[in-house]
Amino acid sequence: MSKKIVLVLCVLGMLPCLTAAKCSREHVQSVEMMNKCVEFHRRKLFPQAIRDCSKAVSLDPENEKAHHNLAMVYIETKEYEQAARHLQKAISLEGDIAIYHYRLGQVYQWMGQPDQAASALKRAIELDDALYKAHYRLGRVYEAMDDPQNALQKYTDTLERNPRFFEGYRELGSLYLDFEFTSQAEQVFNEGIKALEGRGEELAVLYHRKGTVLAAKKDYETAIKAFRSALELRPGMEDAMFSLGWSYSYVNPENAKIWLEKFVSSASQKTRPDYLAAAQARLTEIEVGTPYQ
Repeated sequence: MSKKIVLVLCVLGMLPCLTAAKCSREHVQSVEMMNKCVEFHRRKLFPQAIRDCSKAVSLDPENEKAHHNLAMVYIETKEYEQAARHLQKAISLEGDIAIYHYRLGQVYQWMGQPDQAASALKRAIELDDALYKAHYRLGRVYEAMDDPQNALQKYTDTLERNPRFFEGYRELGSLYLDFEFTSQAEQVFNEGIKALEGRGEELAVLYHRKGTVLAAKKDYETAIKAFRSALELRPGMEDAMFSLGWSYSYVNPENAKIWLEKFVSSASQKTRPDYLAAAQARLTEIEVGTPYQ
């Protein structure tokens, strides 16, 4: 291959030609193998993607994008230690790219290393404060570290940066509910429902969570409306069927029986055993007329 062709390939490739070393034959071949890896990854052909990205980093160990792409494939195959190793290498070569630190924080979280995850995610935020998913994931890490105050702040930061991010509403409202701040939880879910109009699957979850808040406040009539809204969006939503039947049991035993029986009959191996046992016990109480509060 002539120097002229090598130069053209280097300019047109995914990595710019910044130095003479970057335009070496090995670098050009590394970019070519990385591009093949990315295509295999897109097609979910992970062994082929790992093969070609491994070749890419072997040909040019300083190709930090190849290390990052190889880490992304290892994340898909849940080989987190390998993913972390290549992300660390990418960061050592180019330390100011926020997404590298964010991905490393993800991997550390999945590896059960919250301190390292928090450190990586904080660095990602320092480099790009608009990276809302880094704020969100740091919130999840703070929850794992039993630091709910900072978790609440990070979920709030997430939604300030992306007011249409479903997971932010789900986790912020649920954390408020866990600590019995029911008014704040209800407000968060109401805001999420408004912000995510038209996104049925996600709205169903928020309606169900809103109903859970209302049931906790013993406002069963309004809770029933929220659970019904969830089921209109997701007719087979098991949690909503159970919650609807349970709430009906306080105001309308006949409707409670209908929905709890529907929940029990639709149960699968994924159904929560405690929900199933509770539904069956409540059905027995309805049959024998046992009073309950």
